[in-house]
Amino acid sequence: MAALERTLAEAETQLGLLGWQQAEYDEDTQRQVREIQGVEREQSRLTNEGAAISNEIRRIQEERQSRQREYDEAKKRLEAELKRVREPIEALERQLAEIRKVEPNFVKHIPELDRELRELQRLYSELLTRAPQTPQIRQELLRLRERIVAIPNEKSDLRTQHLRAVSEMRAIEERVEEAQPAVRSVQEQIQSLDEKWSATDRELGEQMAVKTAERKRLDSAFEEMETAKANPYQRIGRVLAANNVAPVNQPEALEKVKQLQFELGQNRQVILEADAAGSKEDAKALLISKIFWWAMLLAAIVVGVLAIRP
Repeated sequence: MAALERTLAEAETQLGLLGWQQAEYDEDTQRQVREIQGVEREQSRLTNEGAAISNEIRRIQEERQSRQREYDEAKKRLEAELKRVREPIEALERQLAEIRKVEPNFVKHIPELDRELRELQRLYSELLTRAPQTPQIRQELLRLRERIVAIPNEKSDLRTQHLRAVSEMRAIEERVEEAQPAVRSVQEQIQSLDEKWSATDRELGEQMAVKTAERKRLDSAFEEMETAKANPYQRIGRVLAANNVAPVNQPEALEKVKQLQFELGQNRQVILEADAAGSKEDAKALLISKIFWWAMLLAAIVVGVLAIRP
């Protein structure tokens, strides 16, 4: 029953929507027609305003995409430039790291040579005091003397190598420092580019959010008006059906309403008849129930009286 009523309401609304401009109505219905016309004018205004906002949203989207492409291309170029100016620095830093690995060995080895020299001098002095001076002792003295003479030369070579390494490191560090301004310049350009893009993207995003909210508000208002028109259309549809006025473009809409109204009327009649029959049956059952209980009460009274008689 409820489903049939909903279907009829939808059919009446559709009939009113299709044929509301085709007939004359009573004053109350005519007032609703005028209201519908006013609502549709407002909906037309909202549609035009919504279309303008949609165009603005598309413009913002296109601008955002265009700015994104410009940013990506500019950053790609700057990153390539940064890689180019950093390559010589990275090569120098690798060279510097290799020198720093061996540079401490020079200084570290000199104390070891000093200790070795003192030990050789002590052994040499001891051998000189020994007698007799055998060939073996003289051979050992010769070896010790050669080593004692060689150690100062090795120390001198180590100091020279250490000074050369320090000089090379200082020269490389200066070259690295000279190349740093170019690196910093490109890095600053990248940072500036990132900051500008972030500000632009944020601004365009905020504009997009505002326009999207406006469009949603207009869509919501349009839908509210569309919903509000449903009841007037339904009433107009009932008037059209009562006067057998069918829409020119879809005359079958009137027949659908008539058929649904007939089916609903039949259903309601069946329900009324069933309710009436049920009421009669309920009255009959109530009467039988009362007679039964009165009989039971009377029987109880008789039994009580008989019980108390001597």
